[in-house]
Amino acid sequence: MLSRTLHRAAGALFALGALSAALFAAPAASAAEAWKPSKPVRLLVGFAPGGSADTLARLLAEPLSQRLGQSVVVENLAGAGGNIMAFRLSQSPADGYTIGIGAAGSMAITHVLNPKGTNYKPSDFTPITLAAVQPNVVIVNKDVPASNLAELKEYFQKTPSATYGTAGVGISNHLIAETMLYRLGVKVPHAAYRGAAPVITDLLGGHIAMTMDNISTAAPLAQQGKVKAIGVASLKRAPQLPDVPTLDEQGLKGFDMPTWQGVFAPAGLPADVLAAYYAALQDVLKQPGVIEKMGMLGSEPVTGMTPEQFGQFLEKDRQQWADIVKAANISLEQ
Repeated sequence: MLSRTLHRAAGALFALGALSAALFAAPAASAAEAWKPSKPVRLLVGFAPGGSADTLARLLAEPLSQRLGQSVVVENLAGAGGNIMAFRLSQSPADGYTIGIGAAGSMAITHVLNPKGTNYKPSDFTPITLAAVQPNVVIVNKDVPASNLAELKEYFQKTPSATYGTAGVGISNHLIAETMLYRLGVKVPHAAYRGAAPVITDLLGGHIAMTMDNISTAAPLAQQGKVKAIGVASLKRAPQLPDVPTLDEQGLKGFDMPTWQGVFAPAGLPADVLAAYYAALQDVLKQPGVIEKMGMLGSEPVTGMTPEQFGQFLEKDRQQWADIVKAANISLEQ
């Protein structure tokens, strides 16, 4: 589903826009030299320290600082599934000194779940580029009597008091988990947190039974025996957890829903500033050290998606989430 859409959308966009992408890239390279920040840049993250978006931001900040010639300072604005950060970014000056790491929750899903109830809209942002994707993993408290998807379903059916948690209502991991539970035919109460770290704290403490988290968080916990990994929410097994079968292997055919993160700026970013950031990020995402560190965390860098193509990708992604929300009857109250 989502990862196929990611690769299919990217492939289609590159095929359809090969000439326009080439034309776009040519001035981008020269324009990048025309604008340089003259003071530190704020890189906003919508979640508490320790989650995948925060980890990616801190991984990119240092080489991006070197590339731009100014400090890139990561600022965490946790809460509301990334929406607090998104609103702050939307209200920031479009001068190149505030950018943000956005994901499907705040940049796509929010507008599907509550199109009239948010204080910002998709047009309030300048998409710069898609940066990374990661597989998601179903993990449970080590005392939950389940080692596979069938046993987890049975546990939830027999334990109506059990809950699961994610880092906010409407983020991608919330909807991915709801989609899995919908396809399993079980209903489990959802607890929303203000970031990934408190979710894990409560999972380890037994206050929630399950979460859906990306590989960068889930793999180390499973490898250390602190949680049990039940299944990978992508069509391929994760190299970090080679013995953990996919949800597809366990009967949820075609289940393929990774997480993505991209870089955004406020709407109205000048063309030369946009080109400078695009060129700088492409350089950073291609650096062997960055690729290696992202791989160790389970992230796959995405390069070459221009701002125009990223905008088209976002439109396709919003439509896909709309289809999922309708099929699973998901609402903000969950």
